[in-house]
Amino acid sequence: MSTDRDTAVDLRRAPLAAVRAIDFRSPDRDLWSDEAGLWQRLTITWAGLDEAAWHLPGAAPSDAGGPDWSLAEHVGHIADWQELAIDYTDRAIATGTWPSDSDYDDGDFDAFNEARREPWASMGRDAILDRLEAARPRLLALTGRLTPEAIRGEEPWGWIYLTLHGHYLDHLSVIEPWAAELRVRQTDGDPFVDDPRAADHADFEAQEAAAAADFDRLVRAVPAAAWATEVTPGWDVADHVMHLADWAEEGARAIDVHERLGYWMADPDEGIDAWNDRMVALHRGEGRTAALDRWDAARVGLLGALGRLSRDDLRSPDGWSWSYDCLHGHVRKHLAMLGPWAAEALLAEPAVTAAPRSAVRRRPVAATKAAG
Repeated sequence: MSTDRDTAVDLRRAPLAAVRAIDFRSPDRDLWSDEAGLWQRLTITWAGLDEAAWHLPGAAPSDAGGPDWSLAEHVGHIADWQELAIDYTDRAIATGTWPSDSDYDDGDFDAFNEARREPWASMGRDAILDRLEAARPRLLALTGRLTPEAIRGEEPWGWIYLTLHGHYLDHLSVIEPWAAELRVRQTDGDPFVDDPRAADHADFEAQEAAAAADFDRLVRAVPAAAWATEVTPGWDVADHVMHLADWAEEGARAIDVHERLGYWMADPDEGIDAWNDRMVALHRGEGRTAALDRWDAARVGLLGALGRLSRDDLRSPDGWSWSYDCLHGHVRKHLAMLGPWAAEALLAEPAVTAAPRSAVRRRPVAATKAAG
């Protein structure tokens, strides 16, 4: 039986142990609100993590003795079972017959799942999410044809709950801590590859465009009213974007100095943290439009400047630092910081409960040249 305490648990923000303790099968629970809340929690978890992070092994060991699973494989596995569930739920509605465990490698689900790691292991992040976001509404539409009482029946419950919110909850126990670890690493500048340097200018532009698309989808899309929210200690969203512009402008200046004088600039004499704070303070309070306009202009300026570099200069330690670390390498760091907050701000659904929450989601601000 569900309790008043269960009802008050905010599925998006409560400790996972408290969420897992809820009896979601209780007639007092709203199946669809529960699914929406756990879906939101799941999608917030990985927001801002880039392509390379998704394919890094180490999320969890294989239950069938294979290589460690990645985030891509875990999310792909959720999508895979939703696609399977569309077929068997449609068939069950028509015939009244649900699958049995023996239909899946004679009940050896570990072996069954291991054999289905492809295509997800090598599929791009966006393609995986497209498949998942296409499967979910189709499955919800099918299961919505059944009454909640029917879904809570012995057979349907195992095949519906365990491919919707039950599945989210199972995998959140792996995905949440792994995504949190990846987020810290990305914020600190880990590229998740041995050598992040672009092969040439075209490769650089492709890498930069991918990060810019993530920025537009997450940060630029956040409503203007949310931009004054403090998202890291002392910094709101506009501060972060102004800071991106600061370093893009500084990168273009460094390239100009290199072209005119033949040497690469050093980091600011006053120190990175002091420079960051001083520069951000110059533009504090100007708001979303000014921040985006300045960032867009600075990005175009740096892209134009680095286009004049030779391939060797672009790939040199200093040239790479003043280009990658001031452009998409920098964007990656701030997407890792801002991603969960931005994803939550963009959610169309209302909060699962009316419980109050702080507007501040604190993330560490890395004290490095391009992450400050």
